Amino acid sequence: MENPAEVVPPQTPAPVTTPQVGEVVSVPKEELDDLRHRAEVSSQNFERLKKEQERSAELEASIAELQAQPVLSGQNDEAISKLSTELADIKAKQARSEVLEAHPQLKEVWDDFEKFRADEDNKGMNLKTAAKAFLVEKGLLDKPRQGLERPTGGDRTPVSSGMSVEDVKKLRENDYKKYRELVKKGIIQIS
Repeated sequence: MENPAEVVPPQTPAPVTTPQVGEVVSVPKEELDDLRHRAEVSSQNFERLKKEQERSAELEASIAELQAQPVLSGQNDEAISKLSTELADIKAKQARSEVLEAHPQLKEVWDDFEKFRADEDNKGMNLKTAAKAFLVEKGLLDKPRQGLERPTGGDRTPVSSGMSVEDVKKLRENDYKKYRELVKKGIIQIS
């Protein structure tokens, strides 16, 4: 015989209350000021980054144009090297602003960070990676990294059989059936 399938009504999610267009939402003044400040800083950083990217693209186009022209004199080489150094400076500033935006706590210790990067062990390290390593080493991250998890054994407490280690050994060697039975019942704990 077949059982008729149960009909389960579809579940509807709980309604989410969002403020309507005319509805007034109260936000503490400190939080509102903080949000405005963050939005302003974020838009300023975005504008700076956009300008630096445009300038970088212009310099790359200029370098490509100069390299495409036939070499008439040493003047082109000077212009190319000047533009290349200018481009490298802009890219370095752009990378620095990205790192400072990601890790604002580096602003106060930038000189120490530069010394850290100049160290023989850290030379050639990517700027973002070096920033993370520096922050971890100096303990400046918001939340410290956790070590290993704490061991858990569950909610069972070990049962004490009242037998000494020597008694358990003798029982195991002389009466193995009884020993196995006590282990299965949990009276003897194997560690």
